[in-house]
Amino acid sequence: MDLTAHIKALEESHLNTTIRTSGEALGQVLADDFFEFGSSGRIFYRQDFKDGAGNNQLTLHDWTMHHLDERAVLTTYRVMNHDSNKVTLRSSVWKHVETEWKLFFHQGTIVPATSS
Repeated sequence: MDLTAHIKALEESHLNTTIRTSGEALGQVLADDFFEFGSSGRIFYRQDFKDGAGNNQLTLHDWTMHHLDERAVLTTYRVMNHDSNKVTLRSSVWKHVETEWKLFFHQGTIVPATSS
């Protein structure tokens, strides 16, 4: 599998309900020094997800990847939260740690609802 497909699969994995609801499974995706600027405005760290990250139904759209160097990439995309009916802009920084790619940083920004 090429790097682009691999990173996209990893990105989709941490949005998967099975992974999100398992602190152990989510921990396999997150780097030890992971942190997140959540769409709520709160800052989260890896240990904040020891019991998982919720079970919302999420789908990824408009995904792109940008190489930062040979051991780091930036991904940007939109997520539709089907439970809250909200869209967020997302960005992630993935680092190659030892033999695996790990999620190092994540940010979610709510997209304001448009009025008709």
